[in-house]
Amino acid sequence: MLICEDLARQDPVAPVVRAVGPNLVITLVMDGPQLAGRWTARYATVLAEDPGASVLSLTSAGMVRLSRVPGREPSRVVALWKDGSGGSPREIELDTGAEAIVLCLTRKMTTEWTADGRSDEDASGCLLLNGVHQVHPDGAPFVPAR
Repeated sequence: MLICEDLARQDPVAPVVRAVGPNLVITLVMDGPQLAGRWTARYATVLAEDPGASVLSLTSAGMVRLSRVPGREPSRVVALWKDGSGGSPREIELDTGAEAIVLCLTRKMTTEWTADGRSDEDASGCLLLNGVHQVHPDGAPFVPAR
């Protein structure tokens, strides 16, 4: 798990993350909305590509509510997901009236190769975001997000 400063200062953190080779990196960010065009997306993309980890950056709904850009609608994007599959970062929005979000992940097994040609025989896995479900206070069942 990383915190805001760890993600922003890649020089001391990136070599450690690469040495560990995690499948999932979670970053807690005390910032505004986790939009694909903001700084967190740029740094998360780096970690998703090398060492190929899935990256989830999170901020609190309160911080998102406090962040207002003049002339734009307020955002409710509290998380950003980026995985090593090469897709675009995915913004995760907290729906109005929802209290939490449940993320469903799938592990996709892949074969990795060493420099001398040895296989790990599908021992490596990549976590992919399979579903986003909103949790409502009235106990209603999960409602799939857009």
